[in-house]
Amino acid sequence: MDFGAGDTVRYSKKSLATLAGIAFLLCTVSVFAQSDRFVAHAAFAEKIYLQLDADVYTTDQPIWFKAVVVESASHRPSALSGVLHVELIGPGEQVVDRKRIKLTDGIGSGGFELGEQYVQGSYLLRAYTEWNKNFGDDFIFQTYIDVYPASSEIGRNPVTALHLSEREPNTYWLHAQLNPQMIDKEHKERLTVYLTVDGKKDTLTVKGARNGYYLLDYPLPNGAALATLNMETLHGVRYTKTVALKDSTLDLQFFAESGQLVHGIAGKVGFKAINSIGKGVAVSGVVMDSHGNTIVPFKSNHLGMGSLTLTADSGVSYYAVLDSPSSKDDSRRYPLPEVAGEGHVLSVVKEKENIGLAVYSNRREADSLIIQVSCRGILYYHIRASVKNRHIATSLPATALPEGIISFLLMDRQMQPLAERLFFNQRPDTRLHIDISADKADYRKRDKMDLSMRVLGSDGEPANARISVAVMNGDHVGNARTTRANLLTRLLLSSELRGEIAEPGYYFQDGGDVAFEDLDALMLTQGWRRYNYTLPPQDTFHYPNEPVPYISGRVGGVLSRKAQAGIALTLMTFGQTSSVAAQNTDSLGRFYFGLGDEFVDSLDVLIQSANKSGKNRNYTLSLDERKPPEIAYDQRRSVERVDSVVSYIVQKRRERAQREYSYQLSSGEILLDEVLVERRALSPQQQKVLDRYGESDVIIAGKAIQDKEEKWSYGLYSVLLFNFPDDLRIERVGGNGGYLRAKVIGGETTLVVVDGIPVPGHSYDIIPNIPPSEVKSVELIRFAKNFSSLYRETYPEASPLDIPVVGSVIAIYTHAGRGVFGVRKPTGLLQATVPVYSPAVEFYAPRYEAPTENDAERPDLRTLIHWAPELATDEEGAAKTSYYHSKFS
Repeated sequence: MDFGAGDTVRYSKKSLATLAGIAFLLCTVSVFAQSDRFVAHAAFAEKIYLQLDADVYTTDQPIWFKAVVVESASHRPSALSGVLHVELIGPGEQVVDRKRIKLTDGIGSGGFELGEQYVQGSYLLRAYTEWNKNFGDDFIFQTYIDVYPASSEIGRNPVTALHLSEREPNTYWLHAQLNPQMIDKEHKERLTVYLTVDGKKDTLTVKGARNGYYLLDYPLPNGAALATLNMETLHGVRYTKTVALKDSTLDLQFFAESGQLVHGIAGKVGFKAINSIGKGVAVSGVVMDSHGNTIVPFKSNHLGMGSLTLTADSGVSYYAVLDSPSSKDDSRRYPLPEVAGEGHVLSVVKEKENIGLAVYSNRREADSLIIQVSCRGILYYHIRASVKNRHIATSLPATALPEGIISFLLMDRQMQPLAERLFFNQRPDTRLHIDISADKADYRKRDKMDLSMRVLGSDGEPANARISVAVMNGDHVGNARTTRANLLTRLLLSSELRGEIAEPGYYFQDGGDVAFEDLDALMLTQGWRRYNYTLPPQDTFHYPNEPVPYISGRVGGVLSRKAQAGIALTLMTFGQTSSVAAQNTDSLGRFYFGLGDEFVDSLDVLIQSANKSGKNRNYTLSLDERKPPEIAYDQRRSVERVDSVVSYIVQKRRERAQREYSYQLSSGEILLDEVLVERRALSPQQQKVLDRYGESDVIIAGKAIQDKEEKWSYGLYSVLLFNFPDDLRIERVGGNGGYLRAKVIGGETTLVVVDGIPVPGHSYDIIPNIPPSEVKSVELIRFAKNFSSLYRETYPEASPLDIPVVGSVIAIYTHAGRGVFGVRKPTGLLQATVPVYSPAVEFYAPRYEAPTENDAERPDLRTLIHWAPELATDEEGAAKTSYYHSKFS
């Protein structure tokens, strides 16, 4: 069982008065607590965390997540944002699904449905708020999941047979079998492939498809280590795969504690060993100097990190040699940083309940030095010290600072930085304590289990908390449950550092004390700050916060486009409930309407404009475009290599799927390859068309048409002509003086109905000029039912001998809903669809109050047994949840 409640963090309130009992040695030290503290720009941002039910999925499983949004500096639940944007990005670096989650006191939850259409690969899951766009990409939450086919027999892998061949000694070729129709069923002819080898790009055109497959055969440069293959279909659909070409490539880097080694001063040096795809590798070896002398041995942890202490000499250079080299070159040397002739070393160490600070210098200091102590953009202490005997030493009580990464910045009198050291202040005493108990010690398959939870604060008193509970089969988690990311690791660790942190949960096992040396090695080797906490706050923010979904924009004149102040606007929404709101534009001609709690894919809205006298009048209404952030996909995640843990999980899930399939066969159940249980909500006009002419084969949304409309567009058909050539052919009837007419490709004679009303033959010249803004959708019905009847209605004068038996129908639906003659844009009316909250996805689990004989025989193959993402504690700090146990048999 994986209990997400253990992720919760809370800080007790501490007085930040001037510290007492500060030790100092051989120097004069002045310590000031900051009552009017400097607050960095980034301290106003939000931190986001998504708790997932798993890291590896097969396509028959949904992705469940709980969202937590907190203030960056305090880690309290954020009240700024009420909407969280969550996106699922595929291996082709394109958004394949997106959700808009309602946040209440910083908490929300949702899920993504997978399916056979999802190709195998590494998917990026990211989340952001509108407010966080003010602070850069580092405030976007990102994590990767692996998706595999539910059955090993039905693989949707567009890139297969990926391998190397050595045609001549040390001359390698990269081979792959590409199937673009896996990502784009309509793809034909040539295929574009972008190949990046160790940062160098090449563009290829692959031809000669065999049975739908394209063969890649590419010569690689000598010594190539990493290749990224990105194929793009004619319709712009992409898929990316990365392959490690050399397993032996290893990089060993060294990081001096203060940024540099200084002559004659003992300094701590962190080191990190990584392979060609950025994964840590355990190493050991010795540091030697340029005279061949062995100076100090070193050994990393299992993540490839560690530290050593070195008193350096500026007259020599230093390098490391591994005991068991991972590369073929046994004599490879890894250089340490150059040694500065003079300078400062800032040292930070853990001293039981205190944090020890020391500054060493090898030159005579005329002025005092300054140490600023800050955490998450908040300045806590300003220490000014006069150096005596080239040494400063002092200490701070660890309890006077928050838990998390503390920055110690050494500066000169002119406030110029000299050195910085990051240190992790462990404060397990400030965390919540959670007690979990079950109603009984032993249970059988299908038994009901009642879980009771009690949350206590650091003071032992009941805590008001929002917790989540995930219960899953143990063989789908394994040892990863103790090392995977959680809320604690996200807020305190990975959100503050750049780059991927392997096994973040490892640093918080058993209270964290055991892993302190490893945690400090992480601070030394990965101490690049993710957030820039040095910039002061800005006077204005470009992106407003989003407490609720909203629609905003600007009103201008029809001709001059000059901002129109005081224009009366009325907003009408048509969702689960209809609503009306009114306001006037401000002095800049701008407007903002907050939208209600609507949980639909998109909400239809109308905005009516009127002049100051209240008369409807046309203006230019422009809606604000909210672009999502640029996608930053780490291609190393798609490396063609699967570790043993992932392979085991995928194998177990496939075995369970096969057992379910076998049970259905043996029990005589009817098996369907696909059961489509979802259906569009049809308007009366759409239902009428469906009943008379049949199901639509192609649906082109009105928004897709409006997005393609250009300034030079002159009606609906002009947009369809240039943007949807695969489905429709638009031809001019009657020469240059005629009108445009549409025909469904491969669908014989084509007729048009608008809002379910057949268009008379003599009025077909009206259809091309329908304003795209008036169109809700265009739907194509190939070989429609009752076509002969429709033809007679369209052309009542036609001879019975000329009436075709088969044909296709173009069904156009408008906002007015009154047919082709009702399509007239009303004065001052803007019609649009806007995003609101995504429909809720309900977690389903079977209930066995009265199990039948068939229930007892059927294997319960659930991976995720129970999911309760938003439990709230009562005044006693207690919460309960129940589920029916599943024991695989």
